[in-house]
Amino acid sequence: MYTHRARIAAALRGETVDRLPYVPRLDLWYLANSTSDTLPPQHAHRTMNEIARAEGWAVHHRFADDQLDPAFQPLYLHRGINVFYSRDTVFDVVLPKDVEVKVHRAGARTRVEYHTPLGVVSTTIHYDVESQRNGITISALVEHLIKTPADYAPAGYLFEHMDVVPNYARFRRWSADEMREDGVPIAIGSLDASPFHLIQRDLSDQTQFFIHYKDHYAEMRSLADRIAPLMDKMIAILAESPAEVVWWGANFDDMLTFPPYFEKEIQPWIRKVATALEAAGKIVLCHTDGENRGLMDLIRDSGMHIAESICPAPMTKVTFAEYYRHWSPRLTLFGGIPSTVVLQETSDADFEAYLDGFFRAVAPGNRLVVGVADEVPPKAIFARLQRIGERIEREGVLPLKAGATRTIERAPQAARPTAAPALDPTEETYAQVRQDVFKGKHIDIKAHVQALLDRGVSASDILEHGLIAAITVVGNRMAAGEAFIPEVLLAARAMTVAVGVLEPHLAASGKQQRGKVLIGTVQGDMHDIGKNLVVTMLRGVGFEVRDLGVSVGRDRFCAEVETFRPDIVGLSALLTTTMVEMGEVIKALAGRALRDRCRVIVGGAPVSEEFARKIGADGYAANAVDAVRLTAQLVAERAGARG
Repeated sequence: MYTHRARIAAALRGETVDRLPYVPRLDLWYLANSTSDTLPPQHAHRTMNEIARAEGWAVHHRFADDQLDPAFQPLYLHRGINVFYSRDTVFDVVLPKDVEVKVHRAGARTRVEYHTPLGVVSTTIHYDVESQRNGITISALVEHLIKTPADYAPAGYLFEHMDVVPNYARFRRWSADEMREDGVPIAIGSLDASPFHLIQRDLSDQTQFFIHYKDHYAEMRSLADRIAPLMDKMIAILAESPAEVVWWGANFDDMLTFPPYFEKEIQPWIRKVATALEAAGKIVLCHTDGENRGLMDLIRDSGMHIAESICPAPMTKVTFAEYYRHWSPRLTLFGGIPSTVVLQETSDADFEAYLDGFFRAVAPGNRLVVGVADEVPPKAIFARLQRIGERIEREGVLPLKAGATRTIERAPQAARPTAAPALDPTEETYAQVRQDVFKGKHIDIKAHVQALLDRGVSASDILEHGLIAAITVVGNRMAAGEAFIPEVLLAARAMTVAVGVLEPHLAASGKQQRGKVLIGTVQGDMHDIGKNLVVTMLRGVGFEVRDLGVSVGRDRFCAEVETFRPDIVGLSALLTTTMVEMGEVIKALAGRALRDRCRVIVGGAPVSEEFARKIGADGYAANAVDAVRLTAQLVAERAGARG
């Protein structure tokens, strides 16, 4: 008779067990609902682990601390440099003695300054009760350590002179007192898989990272080299730790950790960690929660043992059947139930259909731990979590029956645009500025645009036939999976510079803005790279854009609609925990009689055409190019209706 711990541990090692392990990750759900007093009545006074045990589920390895409790705040003080402590960390980080740390608290924000011999660098984090109600388990970074090239030297000093020391007692207490035999205690090694990944994921703004990766690679490389010895010490401590499983690296995505970058800067470190820990009898888990179509082979061949929090279609492009066929010969898969199917936006029939397909897709069922990925969202229908457990109990006896190759059904999605046809090679006039956009040459393009103006080419023609034509090709290549966000960001930067040269001429010619767009990431969500790309491209093609930033509340959207009077309101969200806020913004606009003044479009990784329709949006854009096209279409429709 297996205990939960024994069954999960065996499945993680690739052994065949009696039935599929079921490990719903309740962190976000529990934090949000306990804060809001909306736990199911039968569990109203239980802890997260007590709820799992009462339902017969395995306990997950993570737990969300109450960061509003002053007792926990010191543990997360240095979150801006990826230093924080929870029950599953096995080492402590020691800051350099000659670095003075100054802390400034103001409401929900905490600013930390690091005064090094080479200069001052700082971070600011944000966490409040709204964060908890949205199920956010870690404070948001609103100011990153690396802001300009001048920050690389003091940041390098800070990391080069840090140290790490073992702290196994904390992990042992948590394992014995809280996990017991109900789950596998997994030690957190690093959420960043490599030094470069640390710079990208935590130390830099995502958008700025890609700019610096091209313009200041030498400084970035020097910082990575100074971080590497610290990570090597972490690996050595993890190898000696009592943990059976180690988490190393998170948030891989084929647009952000794009394939050439992943292969060069991340994969070698995963392989190094896996090799070292495997020699110590341990296995390595990576949090592979992004869009992984372009990383399928690289992740499979990286050396990791467990791919955790797999988010399949309809959240991403890859079905779980594809994941299982491609990865299970080498990796254990952990996840498989997309968090969207436990939300009310998915019908009961579609939820059951997903489970039907899931059980067929994963036969014979070895190397698999079932979980809700990325995590159980705050507004999950609790009865569906129970239903998953019931069906696993009834249908999850191994080996599962054959028939696995049938693809899990997914909701219909809008057709993706095909790549635009090649530009006419005889069109020499605009060839150079187009090439500047394609290659992201933001310095050279100024002179080339000015040369066209000096030749008498109109500013509007340069914009339309040179810049817009080029960025459309780049965007279509991204939509087709042939280009990645860094390439698009660099192209958009070049285009923005070029439009700056053209603006006085466009104004003199009487050319008007194409329309007004208000855009922001909804409350509780601090992600902005996709939104920033949309903003850049909209401005580049002539729209007036007001960017409200991240974690924007309903009242702010409504107030800005009243004063700015936009044609389009764009709402962005990257998390299933925050995407439901889009519908609340639309309701708020309607409640203040503002809904008819503008069209609302939505976008972000978990969002779909079907979701957009259900919340009453006017459109959905799968990517930045679609957002520009949809904006232009809706603005034209509004103009036609008015005139």
